[in-house]
Amino acid sequence: MSSRLSKLIRNENMKIYRRSRTWIMIGILLLAVGLLSGIMKWDESRIDHSNWEQQLEQQNLHMKQELTDNPDSGEEYSSYLTKQIKMNDYYLEHDINPQQLSLWSYVSQSSNLIMLVTILTVVIAADMIAAEFSWGTIKLLLVGPASRSKIMISKYIATLGFAVMLLLLCFAASFAAGGILAGFDGLNQPLLTVSNGMVHESSMIIDTLQTYGFSVVSLIMYVTMAFMISSAFRSSSMAIAFSLLFMLLGNTLSALLSQYSWSKYLLFSNIDLTRYLDSGTPLRPEMTMTFSILILVAYYVVFQFIAWLLFTKRDVAA
Repeated sequence: MSSRLSKLIRNENMKIYRRSRTWIMIGILLLAVGLLSGIMKWDESRIDHSNWEQQLEQQNLHMKQELTDNPDSGEEYSSYLTKQIKMNDYYLEHDINPQQLSLWSYVSQSSNLIMLVTILTVVIAADMIAAEFSWGTIKLLLVGPASRSKIMISKYIATLGFAVMLLLLCFAASFAAGGILAGFDGLNQPLLTVSNGMVHESSMIIDTLQTYGFSVVSLIMYVTMAFMISSAFRSSSMAIAFSLLFMLLGNTLSALLSQYSWSKYLLFSNIDLTRYLDSGTPLRPEMTMTFSILILVAYYVVFQFIAWLLFTKRDVAA
């Protein structure tokens, strides 16, 4: 049975990678990484690095004066200025120019392109089932010995594999661009954070992997939602349109409805787990990481069940 499933997965992968659209998507992602890296390098070249120490000292004087002149400016703003002063002192003490980009600067900024990865994968996911019906090829699949459930599972696994491939490609391309433009000598550069009045060093590699890891959660949810929508339509264009519409407008809708307590149960209110990291805040104060994970698991099960129900019960005679 596993051998039959692996053959189905291989067949679905062939469908994905034999289409020119797939390679155009990969080219768009690589082009985006290249453009982002080029813009970062160009922007850095416009900065005068000869007197960065004096600039940091001037910034510290200005921020200290700001704290003295505006003691009632707010706890959050005062905390920000205090942390920035501590960070600048650390830079000066350890002869670190914060304006100079490192390899990890490029990798870190590339995480902004994960949304592009998600969009490209959603296009593939929304097309996986709907296209079979719009082309009429679903009948050829169903005459084989494999059950509908296995066919659906193979399509889902192949789509997730494509998503992981794009994520790895995004990371590898930004890592290579950072190494070429900034040098690989910054590979062991630590991540600097301020807590309890002290500057702490942590692993930049772990932080980057954490960012990409959290993005996998949202990516899986978006792909599963698109897969469910694909099961509901016979037109691939309609499936792609509705999937992208829900994905792009979902976060905005959740933000608009955040004043209502029931909004915490919406999918898009919980899909971004980076809100629970040190620098983020949840959509509502009573929300926790555990709560959001449980909500996402519930939505995942519902999406999978609906997709399975629609695909296995759909009439293909038309």
